Amino acid sequence: MYAALGIIENSNHSGELMGVHQKLDRTARWLIAKNMPIASIDFPNITNILHFEGSRGPDGLKRKSPGKDDPDHFIEPNNDDGRLIALIQNHHYNLVQALIKHDKVRASFEAAWMAHAITDGLTPAHHYPFRRVVDELMTDKDYARLFGVKIKGIMRGDNLAQTIRNNWLYLGAGGVMTKHIAFEYGVAYTIAAVPYKKMAPKNFKRSDIQKADVEKSFYDALERITALKMYDRFLENGWNTQLVVETHEVLIPEIIRAITLAWAACIIEANEKEGKQHARKNAT
Repeated sequence: MYAALGIIENSNHSGELMGVHQKLDRTARWLIAKNMPIASIDFPNITNILHFEGSRGPDGLKRKSPGKDDPDHFIEPNNDDGRLIALIQNHHYNLVQALIKHDKVRASFEAAWMAHAITDGLTPAHHYPFRRVVDELMTDKDYARLFGVKIKGIMRGDNLAQTIRNNWLYLGAGGVMTKHIAFEYGVAYTIAAVPYKKMAPKNFKRSDIQKADVEKSFYDALERITALKMYDRFLENGWNTQLVVETHEVLIPEIIRAITLAWAACIIEANEKEGKQHARKNAT
């Protein structure tokens, strides 16, 4: 999903104008504060979390180090290889440990990157078989280079004609990446003027927090979102009023719910583990 305007690098203001990730995180953090006011674990505030978004988030890493340790946030709902949920669970484990140790910097990082992975994984444009299509278009698997530096996004072919063809299919009108970006821009523009508190799921209850589960909340939201087939319809007809309505009423609230419940699950687990550690210390 869209995380930054791309003008203000390395700034806490990066993404304030059109950053979808930033707005979703802000709403989820507000829901945490509203529904978990007496949590003993000191969860990072939104300023610290957003420090690790935009140019300091996963999208920034992809620009800085193309092709090396890139976070892969794509998932094929009907052919799930488990790669994305494993990444989310890794952030879950690390966030819990950071909360127990009261490591605010690490906790802020893990909270931001976990939320980013959840958001991307629930975004319909990320449900397209992107990996397989890019692998097919990248006939020459080595990255193009400029002065020895790898350049991501150039689909190299075995010859010049094939390179031109591959890149047209990737970046040309109706290309794979062109459509991907167009969908995410559409979501960004759709919610640009909506106050973050207005984006919260209307039926969110405090009792939902008590049974929060990172994996279950992600897959429950994924099922509800994929049932709408938003990206398939976008590829056929482009943006329309129905997609805008579904973005407001289903897509954005479901993503916010999943982020909130994932963070809540980490807070609850960290509270429980810290409580047991204190109990063991007192017992000795």
